[in-house]
Amino acid sequence: MCRNAPKQRQILRHEADVLCLIGWKLAVSGAETRLVMQTIERICAHLRINPPEVILTRSFIWLEISKGPYSACAQRKIQNFGINMANVSEISLLCRSFLQGRMSGLAELRQSVEAVPSFGYNKAALCLIEAAAGLCFAYLNGGDLKVCLSALAGGLVLMAVRFCLIRQGFLAAFAFIAAAFMGCTTTMLASRFALGCDGAEMRLAIMATTLLLVPGYPYMNGFLDVFKGYLETGAFRLMHSIVLTISAAIGLLGAFWFMGAI
Repeated sequence: MCRNAPKQRQILRHEADVLCLIGWKLAVSGAETRLVMQTIERICAHLRINPPEVILTRSFIWLEISKGPYSACAQRKIQNFGINMANVSEISLLCRSFLQGRMSGLAELRQSVEAVPSFGYNKAALCLIEAAAGLCFAYLNGGDLKVCLSALAGGLVLMAVRFCLIRQGFLAAFAFIAAAFMGCTTTMLASRFALGCDGAEMRLAIMATTLLLVPGYPYMNGFLDVFKGYLETGAFRLMHSIVLTISAAIGLLGAFWFMGAI
């Protein structure tokens, strides 16, 4: 037994690393906490490992597993919770294939999970899509062509500023403030001076532009985590979402002050 101890510890460390990798990949792709925990627990049960101890926060994931007298820990840093449902679905399918015995072992599962590309969405296309969403919102709420064009112009500027600042490494809260200020200012200038909108039309265009910064997905995941019993992670997600919402509101107030000044 003593001779096999180093090998058993090495195998357990490898299993902990793979489990931590899977949980980290799911978390940074936007999976809710319950899915992360259930995936890790099912793989542990399949490997005949004792129920794991897992801590998932806004900043890191940590887990400890044990088998017999041996235990191993692993952790990874989380930069941010992104939104990539394609990765979540692909990793979940890979884990399901492993549990159904369609993989040769844990090494193949690790290789497959690591091969899942952490691609980013095309920022230019996202700017156009988000701006078009603002235009559609204005139209569905009774806006005419002038209101829709104002919302489109503001949405393009808002998303371009947001993506540019985040790519340059600025904090998300600051990016939201600057994006809300620039986007809403553009909307107000376009609607008031270029297209001649009245007060009600201007308010509708501003509302359609500002709604592009509402962090709906983080709010949804935060509430799901709280309702399902993962209070710590849910509180982190909700607090982050509230900070982003307040930042957008600060930018909007700054745009109103600027327009009042000129």
